[in-house]
Amino acid sequence: MSAPRRPLRSELNLEKFAHLTLQNLANCYAHLKPGADDNAFINEILNIVGTLDDPAIEEPVAIVMSVVSEEDRTKGPGWVTKSPYGSVVVSCAYCLRALRAMHARNMELAWSYMADARYWCGVAISSKGINEARESTITLTLIKKAKAGAAGRDKTFESIRQHAYKLAKDMRPPEKGWQSRAHAVKTIQGAVVQFTKDEGLKLSKANAEKTIDGWLARMPDAADLFPSRKAKIDNSPAGSDGI
Repeated sequence: MSAPRRPLRSELNLEKFAHLTLQNLANCYAHLKPGADDNAFINEILNIVGTLDDPAIEEPVAIVMSVVSEEDRTKGPGWVTKSPYGSVVVSCAYCLRALRAMHARNMELAWSYMADARYWCGVAISSKGINEARESTITLTLIKKAKAGAAGRDKTFESIRQHAYKLAKDMRPPEKGWQSRAHAVKTIQGAVVQFTKDEGLKLSKANAEKTIDGWLARMPDAADLFPSRKAKIDNSPAGSDGI
């Protein structure tokens, strides 16, 4: 059997990297679970990760713990680190985050996520010595479902994100403005978490600060609201010409 053709490096944009990564992960899943086809990977891994993954979580074991079943969660982190499915889940999560960031036109973040997705995909492949010559390709349905999962979660939290944007403007100190983006995050965090609860959604206190910071970083007028580190240095007495 011949392996599916890998696109030339010059042809690999982010979306094609995502497609290639999901092909690799489906191959891994079929190796780990004989008889599992592409639809099994979509239903048992991709859709679940797309629904439950929290982009504020970065630690690999925590990513897996956040999406596994309650039964598997009770087995503890030790079980997760030994499970051959762990690296598949982590790679899938980062791949979906990359697609979500691409959809939001944050390409720097998207490529950062894709780098992690490819790394963990490599771990998934090498840990079991998977032969990628398996004659199988993921149909376009796979990439469409991945996009839908990424866009779906993004849409779910759109009202929360927009409320955070509004609070960042409404609660801005009238005279001196925000000292920094971190200053804004700490000030509005409690109100954002409460609004999330009121909307029937969940944003854990442990992850709220990082999530809100990511939202404010992508805010359309972030540059006007939050001073950059360079701007603060330039405006400080040590950074002025009248020393």
